[in-house]
Amino acid sequence: MADSTRVSLIRRHRQWAILIAVAASLLIVAGAISLTIVEAVSKGPAFQSAAAFIRSDPTTRRQLGVVLGFGLAVTGPITDAGSGGTANISFDVKGSWRTGHVRISAVKQGDTWVVHGGVLTVDGSRYRVPCTQTSSIFACRLS
Repeated sequence: MADSTRVSLIRRHRQWAILIAVAASLLIVAGAISLTIVEAVSKGPAFQSAAAFIRSDPTTRRQLGVVLGFGLAVTGPITDAGSGGTANISFDVKGSWRTGHVRISAVKQGDTWVVHGGVLTVDGSRYRVPCTQTSSIFACRLS
């Protein structure tokens, strides 16, 4: 008797169950789309230059291993005024050994963003990038 009561209760409120399921599905889809849009907008030309720089930086490679990817969030001010501009951005860097966080300063010259330098933070230690000293893995350590 209890099973038939449950079945009749579900049949009676079927419209609400369908409405809730559709609303939850729409909410998930809308969230995925907005996350994709935010990620695409925040990873513009200044980020692309910074990412290429970090991928090829020897200090980053020594501290993190091969760069596998970057975090979702890119933060910091970017000023783009036609043929000039500045960017001071921060983002996570995922390496094959461990993960770090980088702050990069770049300047726009013409249509190209040129990285001037930055600081890589790994496990509480900070390293200057690019580092011109190659005598040891700690030569560019700031703290």
